[in-house]
Amino acid sequence: MKKKILAGLLLAGSTMFAAPRVSFGIGIGVPAPVVVAPPIVAPVPPCPGPGYVFLNGYWQLPAGHVDWRGHFDRHANHFRR
Repeated sequence: MKKKILAGLLLAGSTMFAAPRVSFGIGIGVPAPVVVAPPIVAPVPPCPGPGYVFLNGYWQLPAGHVDWRGHFDRHANHFRR
């Protein structure tokens, strides 16, 4: 019986500190502009001859400039299944 009374008092006492939280916000001003960087585009070099396939490479950033490392390959076996 004492445990039930103690649990009831604890529950009733804890509700004294539970206050409803209501907040209102008003924003005045212009929203911040969204800046999107333009995509980096690299031209594909001319094909060295018939039967060659351009294999995509990777971007490399040496000394502050962007460099594309791609190459042509005559035997592109990874396209065959």
